[in-house]
Amino acid sequence: MLRILVALCLLIAALAQSPCESITSQSSCLSSSCSWCVSGAVGASCMSNDDAAGLPSSVFTCTKSAAVSLEASLQRHHGSGLSGGGNNGDPTMYVLAYSWTPGFCNTEGSDPGCKSPEPFWTNHFTLHGLWPQYTTTGYPASCTTEAFNPKSPEAVGMSTMEQYWPNVQAAEGSSDYDDFWTHEWSKHGTCSGLAQTDYFNTTINLAKSFGTPSIFTQNVGKTVKGDDLRNSMGGKTKATLICSGGNQLTGAYTCWSQTNGIPTGQATCPSSVQSEDTCTSSDVMVVGF
Repeated sequence: MLRILVALCLLIAALAQSPCESITSQSSCLSSSCSWCVSGAVGASCMSNDDAAGLPSSVFTCTKSAAVSLEASLQRHHGSGLSGGGNNGDPTMYVLAYSWTPGFCNTEGSDPGCKSPEPFWTNHFTLHGLWPQYTTTGYPASCTTEAFNPKSPEAVGMSTMEQYWPNVQAAEGSSDYDDFWTHEWSKHGTCSGLAQTDYFNTTINLAKSFGTPSIFTQNVGKTVKGDDLRNSMGGKTKATLICSGGNQLTGAYTCWSQTNGIPTGQATCPSSVQSEDTCTSSDVMVVGF
């Protein structure tokens, strides 16, 4: 009887022990009822598979932490504010999220777009999304049920969309290439108050007007002071850098005031956005392909 009890206890302990930490794949982590979390973070920085799309896997670890509710407290890629929380009423600003494609591909090199990148991606930021945001903390998400319309990117121009807002995780022309745009529209665009085509056009026009500062384009493959990079984008209160491993550039965020859904000027980012800066090293590598 004692042996049976001991064996039972060992079995229970083994079942209780989380296998999550040994998993390195995002899809395997989530299919195993584990949570995909920003490395070193707990709970509030865990996110769904869709929410983490476009961010390098090296930024995350698989943990047993309880997953954040998709309905009430879904965490966006960048913010520590909860979906629907923080403020009531209309969002009052935007976060423009960029991807540094060479840095992303440095960790996810097997993706189709990483194998044959467009020349523009080699030394320019591409788009991750334009995200409505409250000025203090929190942001809205999935504000309407309006479905993504594939004719919207066609109206903008597919060559323009593929250059400025590529889905490097899918092959151009493939049936799932629109998935990235579908996610961004459904979660963020529906909260902008803009029609779909206007949302995509507004995002791309903002990215074009702000551009990629020359300190990035002229230093691909080199190490640059992180603060110099931030200053070129408006300063550390208006720009947040995203890195893999603390020093490998993978993206950036800037914040913008808006009126009736149209960006009107760069603005100071909420503290929740500023705190998402993961380029912890004083020197940052502007990664090249």
